[in-house]
Amino acid sequence: MAEKISTSIQYQFSNSTLFYEIFGNWLNFNEHLNKGPETMKKFLLDKWNETKDRIKDNENLIIKDLDKIITEDDFNITFNKTKKGTFVYFFTFPDYEYRDAASKYLALALTPKMPRYFTLEYSESFLTKEPCFVIGEFYLEDNKRLHKNYGEIDNSRLSYFAGYILGILDALENRGDKDLEV
Repeated sequence: MAEKISTSIQYQFSNSTLFYEIFGNWLNFNEHLNKGPETMKKFLLDKWNETKDRIKDNENLIIKDLDKIITEDDFNITFNKTKKGTFVYFFTFPDYEYRDAASKYLALALTPKMPRYFTLEYSESFLTKEPCFVIGEFYLEDNKRLHKNYGEIDNSRLSYFAGYILGILDALENRGDKDLEV
């Protein structure tokens, strides 16, 4: 018998479901995004519940947050622009207590070639075993989902994460649009 895998709805939602929606179902995702934050919050809750329904009966999984009650108010969407005008949407997800690389925030940069998908992930310090947060980026290359780790950041405030992401994008824009491509 195979060992059960410990996961969470939040991990599956932020690292799999939304990745597919953005990179595999962009027209639908973008339609909801363009209708504003309230429509997007409902969309996110629907996708959360679809994720929960998809994994809850999987006998190979132990789902840590299965009993957590989530509402539209547990999500938030804001946006900002880089200095050269690239739109960046910031998604806030429900509070979370585990350290399994689920995301607290997601930044979606609408760059010229394709969206860029950055996350602020819950983690644990390798040295101290204390909770920490790591910035990552999911992207497609040769039709494969890949992940870059940009390392640990000092705190988990949305403003800090947003500033970091805008800084990355501004630096890439200053070097030329070709560098905005993954």
